[in-house]
Amino acid sequence: MEYNLAGIRKRILVDKLDDDEFDPQVVDNFINDTQRDIFNQYELPFQEKIFEGTIPAGSTIFKLPTDVALIQSQMVTGIPQFSTYKTDFRSFFKLHNDIANAPATSIQSWTLYAGNVLTSAPTDKEYKMTMFYIRKPITLKQDSDVPEIPEEFSELLILGAFMRIQRRNEDFDLALSTEKEYTDKLTLLVNRYGFREADGPIKMKNGQIIRRIREYGN
Repeated sequence: MEYNLAGIRKRILVDKLDDDEFDPQVVDNFINDTQRDIFNQYELPFQEKIFEGTIPAGSTIFKLPTDVALIQSQMVTGIPQFSTYKTDFRSFFKLHNDIANAPATSIQSWTLYAGNVLTSAPTDKEYKMTMFYIRKPITLKQDSDVPEIPEEFSELLILGAFMRIQRRNEDFDLALSTEKEYTDKLTLLVNRYGFREADGPIKMKNGQIIRRIREYGN
């Protein structure tokens, strides 16, 4: 089986449902729901992305990439400790209510709003920004689209979509059994990708800490 949307869909229709006439769009929707659910719960290495861009001279607004879900860190050349100058947007707008007419200066106070970096005054020169962030997953639309969950955990997408189909069909007892399989596979994924040697256990986006449940040698 090729690891793409068509391959995952086929395994659900044939291996799980044994019904190749089941609505394929429903299956595709649930595959995407499963992938989004995983991305929304964790911060794992395969979700990470690095962006480099130029903040033009004279600008007060810098558009962030459209796939940003969660910014982890930002750096700007020539602005040491750039992140410490960030202000919450309400305080920012209260303090800086005539940004366009402010004299050009180096980046000082800034905030995030509507997917943009807003500076308290026009920039005095070009600046290079490097941003490290958790990205949103792509929506799988074409048969050839490759999921962003690592291939060795492809069964996660199969089980997650199958569980949602069972719930849709009101087969709640069967869905509970499938959910246990899904949760076990999800734990394996987090154990494999979520633990960095230097940083310790991965944190979920809700603040929970996921600890390794299986150690080498045990």
